[in-house]
Amino acid sequence: MPTVAVVGLGLMGSSFAMALNAAKGGQTVVGSDRDPHTVRKALEQGIVASAAEDLSVVDIADLVVVAVPILAMRETLAALGPRVKGKVVTDMASTKSSVMQWASAAGIDLVGGHPMCGREASGIDAADAELFRGAPWVLTRDEPSITSLVAAVGAHPLVMDAAQHDHLVAGVSHAAFLLSVAYVLAVSGRPDWAEASQVAASGFRDMSRLAGGDPDLYAGIAATNREEILEQLDGVAAALTRLRRHLEGNDPRLAELFEEARRLRDRWARESR
Repeated sequence: MPTVAVVGLGLMGSSFAMALNAAKGGQTVVGSDRDPHTVRKALEQGIVASAAEDLSVVDIADLVVVAVPILAMRETLAALGPRVKGKVVTDMASTKSSVMQWASAAGIDLVGGHPMCGREASGIDAADAELFRGAPWVLTRDEPSITSLVAAVGAHPLVMDAAQHDHLVAGVSHAAFLLSVAYVLAVSGRPDWAEASQVAASGFRDMSRLAGGDPDLYAGIAATNREEILEQLDGVAAALTRLRRHLEGNDPRLAELFEEARRLRDRWARESR
């Protein structure tokens, strides 16, 4: 049975290690993290069988999963390069084109990966073995050893190239975060925010949820997928301008746009079950 090394034991890495353990596929899971407190917790909680603050555990692994933040990915891949010759390597970063380029520069034949799931909380304490269940998991190619692990943790492998991935997630994920941030900043900037916050309920909670995400994570996403995100924001801005024009003109067709959006959202919800 293979030994899987998880490099980075935050939310995603620890959740993956826990999910692999729960899958009982016979593999041994080891881990690496720069934070000594995280390493200690991973060992104490049985998340990994062995762990270190350096990359030494990679030497005993057959397959390596890189789960560090995007802003640390380039340096990590460069350090991994000499250690992973002949090993299968994948990652869990939210953008793919830059990561694939960094891996190539480090001499790593990376199978790019991105599980399409997460939560606002970060770190090992937020880890959950059920995090990936039912989620799409993008892979840049079908590498059987990785695809089987993805399926083992309950996710659905979906193969596409790095550029297509970055284009698609810029719209359905990255732009959504920026919209949530903009909404929170705009509403909380009102002079009567103290009063408005007292009546904020489910609408504010739903719209502001993504703004509660890890700032460092999204800073890395913005830095590595900037052009695609800008294109999506242009589209959103155009849609907002259209809605404003209808609202300002008291145009009854505004309700038709509401209905169109509801139909599209309902169809997505049905098809994604």
